[in-house]
Amino acid sequence: MKRFTHVAFLLFIILSAISCDKSAIDGEWDDNIHLSEKNITISAEANKVLITTKGTSWWIAGILLYDDSDYDISDTDTTQEDFLIETEDFSIERKNTKEIHVSMTQNNTGSERTLTVSLQAGNYFDGFQVHQSAN
Repeated sequence: MKRFTHVAFLLFIILSAISCDKSAIDGEWDDNIHLSEKNITISAEANKVLITTKGTSWWIAGILLYDDSDYDISDTDTTQEDFLIETEDFSIERKNTKEIHVSMTQNNTGSERTLTVSLQAGNYFDGFQVHQSAN
């Protein structure tokens, strides 16, 4: 009986050790957006930039300007293949599912402006920043 207990315990330890898979973390997704650029710097003049994606099932999770102005985008369905978000400082347009067109007005603030756009696709989060120089 003592030998059976030892064998059973040893078998339990071996099975426990081989059943653990530490190669993948729960909730960790691979990049399914594939942004062409994540950090863009533009001059203080009015500018446009084009960012492309390989993934098509992403949406905008949030937009910040100056790291403190969170824009309400609840009126725009950013899961659509084409949409337009316009403000007095910038516009973001999705075209043909895989193109993000960002326009920034001239920066007359005297300090750098940073537009941060957060994207999500399933449980994967990514984003890009457009840094506009001061005038």
